Amino acid sequence: MVRRIKPVSRKVRAEARIRTRERAAGPAEPRLPDLGEVTVPAVDIYETTTEFIVEIELPGVSEKDVKVLLFSSRVEVSGFKRELAAHAGSRYMRLEREFGAFRRDVVVPGAVDGERAFAALENGVLTIVLKKPPRRRRDVEIKPRRDGA
Repeated sequence: MVRRIKPVSRKVRAEARIRTRERAAGPAEPRLPDLGEVTVPAVDIYETTTEFIVEIELPGVSEKDVKVLLFSSRVEVSGFKRELAAHAGSRYMRLEREFGAFRRDVVVPGAVDGERAFAALENGVLTIVLKKPPRRRRDVEIKPRRDGA
């Protein structure tokens, strides 16, 4: 009798066991990004009747270090958070703040007027306001069909 080995099914079962163990262990402890790694800042998106508002947490980042690009269906925010100079004669006991490059892509849930978009950085929060295009209404004239039907 020949027994066939199915390596794909073994791999799937092994991955499922690993995921189960990871869930049982609880959430992973937050870690600092490695050198050259890009961080992803937290974002909130909400909508009013005339605009979409995107708020991104960027504590300690100056305006000159942020770049905002608006594409047809998304907003790309990227930049760099500079590390503060260490105080003379001091020694860190704990250093959890993130420094370095960051990037966040946000999909815009509707059409926007790119010409009227603007952004402001205040109190560590970048607020991007994306105006919705005005709704256009068109009256349609009702005519009899000419094809004889």
